[in-house]
Amino acid sequence: MDEKKLLMVTVSGPDRPGITATLTRILAEHRAEIVDIEQASLQKLLGLYFLLDLNSSADSQDSVIKDLLFEASQMHLTLQFKLFAPEEVQAVNQRNLFVLMHFGGTEVMAALSKILAEEKVNIERIGTADHRGPRSIEMVINTNSTPSLGRLKERIMRESRKLGIDLALQKMEAYRKNKRLIFFDMDSTLIDMEVIDEMARRAGVHREVSRITEKAMRGDFDFEESLRQRVALLKGLSVGALAEIRGEMRLSEGVEELVTTLKWLGYKLGIVTGGFDYFAEHLKDKLGFDFIHANILEVKDGTLTGQLLGEIVDASRKAQIVNQTSCNLGIPLDQIVVVGDGANDALMLGQAGLGIAYNAKMALERVASAALGKSRLTHILRLLGITEEDISDALGCEPSVRQG
Repeated sequence: MDEKKLLMVTVSGPDRPGITATLTRILAEHRAEIVDIEQASLQKLLGLYFLLDLNSSADSQDSVIKDLLFEASQMHLTLQFKLFAPEEVQAVNQRNLFVLMHFGGTEVMAALSKILAEEKVNIERIGTADHRGPRSIEMVINTNSTPSLGRLKERIMRESRKLGIDLALQKMEAYRKNKRLIFFDMDSTLIDMEVIDEMARRAGVHREVSRITEKAMRGDFDFEESLRQRVALLKGLSVGALAEIRGEMRLSEGVEELVTTLKWLGYKLGIVTGGFDYFAEHLKDKLGFDFIHANILEVKDGTLTGQLLGEIVDASRKAQIVNQTSCNLGIPLDQIVVVGDGANDALMLGQAGLGIAYNAKMALERVASAALGKSRLTHILRLLGITEEDISDALGCEPSVRQG
């Protein structure tokens, strides 16, 4: 008998109930151990793969194959066989697997597949799902042979921006773990506006505030310094003006459906923002978030003093909040999702199990594991594997939220 005792069996043909039961019964009778198994069914056609260890079999390899072929012929199935050396199987079991999920059609599939081929990435499995219109394609890819994971990710993210599509690239281990805690940035993420710009307009200092923002973006000074300078310019702005801005805050498209569904499914939700508590507290009450962390405006005699209270929520503080909350709730970081749009979110996105760059600059996408375009926040539900039935059930239980 051939020294190679590891046998790959490929089964193809019309799908119907009972095929797996019949074939595994034969393997059990011959005491052939299943080392690996995978099955897929498409339009009533079956693809089934067994990797068998025949070392423990009491019978010969030929007798196992003979019985499998007989039963397969009765079910109009085609079988193919290939022997593997032990070292080849070890390579199979040490695969570095990622899940690439994207929303798009044939053009997107062709573009991404081209990148994968050029980066020597093997596609092991592909599946599709419909989401009341948009269709997602999930690809399980093996990156063992790619020269650079960083370059692969960068090329995929760049292609998503070029084609204007949403996608996520996650380690298989992280993808399989149910996410339990989600952090959102506020300005230009949960709400479709930058609150400090509206405050500056009301205070008549929009040009000055914009100038400081531009300097900060160029790196002339850090977030904390730029924030304190901008808030100082808002001195004297009334709480009444803040209330008007708060009443005019525009939620980003899909936020209510997203938050309602996540809460119904038991996720913990938080806002971690470099914006202001006055507005974040309002969103917490309106949408039912579990907690917020934001910068605190000092108010005296009904007007802003131009000062901030407490520790500044900047990029490093955001990352600390994510870590501390993870510890306090006993939820590992790989079961956490973070959604943000700016450079100030980079540190907290980079440490999350799923870091989502929402309508963000390319710099943020370099540290994120997913990229979503504007007005497509609800695609987060699909990235988390949440079904249409779950969404419908959640929204059916919260009619008042859907009506605003």
